[in-house]
Amino acid sequence: MVVLQRSLDRSVQRTLQGLLWWLGALLLLAVASGLLASQLLTRQLATVYADRVVPLRDLQRISQLLNVDVPVTLGGGADGALQQQLLNELVREQNALWRKYLATYLTAEESALAETAGQQLGALQTLLEAERPLDAASRYMLQLRPLNTTLSALLDLQVRVADSELNSGRAWGRWASAWGLLLALLGLALMLLAIRLVLTRVLRPLAVVADGIARLSEGELALGPEAHQLSGDYAEVGDQLRRLRNSVAERQQLLAHEQALGAQLREAQAELVEAEKLASLGALVAGVAHELNTPIGVAVTVSSGLADKVRRFQQDLALGPLKRSMLDGLLASITEADQLLARNLARAAELIRSFKQVAVDRSSAQRRLFDLRETVDELLASLRPAYGRHGTELINELPPGLRMDSYPGALGQVLTNLVVNAVLHGFDGHGGAVRIALADRSEGTLDLMVEDQGRGMSAEVQARAFEPFFTTRLGQGGSGLGLAIVRNLVVGLLGGRIVLHSSEGQGCRFLLHLPLSAPAGAAPEHHASITA
Repeated sequence: MVVLQRSLDRSVQRTLQGLLWWLGALLLLAVASGLLASQLLTRQLATVYADRVVPLRDLQRISQLLNVDVPVTLGGGADGALQQQLLNELVREQNALWRKYLATYLTAEESALAETAGQQLGALQTLLEAERPLDAASRYMLQLRPLNTTLSALLDLQVRVADSELNSGRAWGRWASAWGLLLALLGLALMLLAIRLVLTRVLRPLAVVADGIARLSEGELALGPEAHQLSGDYAEVGDQLRRLRNSVAERQQLLAHEQALGAQLREAQAELVEAEKLASLGALVAGVAHELNTPIGVAVTVSSGLADKVRRFQQDLALGPLKRSMLDGLLASITEADQLLARNLARAAELIRSFKQVAVDRSSAQRRLFDLRETVDELLASLRPAYGRHGTELINELPPGLRMDSYPGALGQVLTNLVVNAVLHGFDGHGGAVRIALADRSEGTLDLMVEDQGRGMSAEVQARAFEPFFTTRLGQGGSGLGLAIVRNLVVGLLGGRIVLHSSEGQGCRFLLHLPLSAPAGAAPEHHASITA
């Protein structure tokens, strides 16, 4: 999946880089074209202003000087020297404007008219310099008329040329507007093209890859047809997606194989658990049978002896009259036999009752109300015949009156396995004491302690004590399921938890933290299951 993600990142990066490069190049071209058009339009307008608008103003000012300012000065009441000074200033201003006008761009027709106007201006200046102002006024107005005609024609021509160039500028403006609109449309088209390219080159392949990953995550190995058509920058992504599909297929096969093996293992575990239960019951049966031999043997012996005495009494009765001593002896024998039979048969009945209750609880795994001390007494009574012979002392220190609503069969299996674990692993068959006591009690819970004085466990053994099939007696008859069954029953069916405290040479202490009422969701089938 990481390789697929990296390939996808590289493909998306290459695609986006290509799109951004082309989009940037086109936008740069559009902006450069727009700037060029704007610069050309600005230059055209500046040319029109410099070559037509400014010269037109100069001609208008020259006309104003010739037709207004000079006549006013000639007809004014100033003395001769002042009047001449004013005329000289007006002539200098007029000459400066005329030279400025001649320095601008003129067409051939404008140049011809400007040459005529220049000659006429020269004649007027000669007139003003040759005569006195008062004498030159009438002649000035006569010579001004043809100049006005020439200047008027020049102004008209200047206006026409300016209007023509302005029309050309307007055409440039319209062209620039059209070019701007074209650039805007081009930008919009580029945006639409970029969106389409992103959809087709980025988002659509991403959707195909996402669909393929979703199919694989749901366990569907058949990829869509589009996943097989990924090409270009996404060819590597398509290859990685197909490799991922093959990897998922292999893992599904491995998972199916592991599930089959797991089912076989669970079946084998269930069989081993049942075998462990039957072995435990078998040990109980053997112990109880051995324990029953004594009271039943005594009863048989007493019964045989009593039968012999009755036969002898019958023989004595047939031979002659009975003595009182003979009758008293028979009655004493019968009384003694009755007492012996009653005691031993009661002992046998007690053993059978304890075994029956334990066997029923083990086989049925039914939930019921029970007294904890009485249940443990019955359990230990059924275990003593099997394990008491090895010198093992089973001690019940539980107080009376502890009522539980739980599974006595499961609890009995737990305690039996802990006792067997102490006898086999803690005492090594040499005997010792196993004590069952109440460690603590709170509202709704109790801590049940099972403690032995055996050899204890190392830290390594404690770490694996509850693992299924872990045993320190490998090859010596140990199945490795005893404590695994204990943990599973305590945590599952009984709804509690178990803690192991031990150190080498100091024995083992198991603390069972149990609720007085088992969880409502607990099911009896947990009794035969093992969890690692």
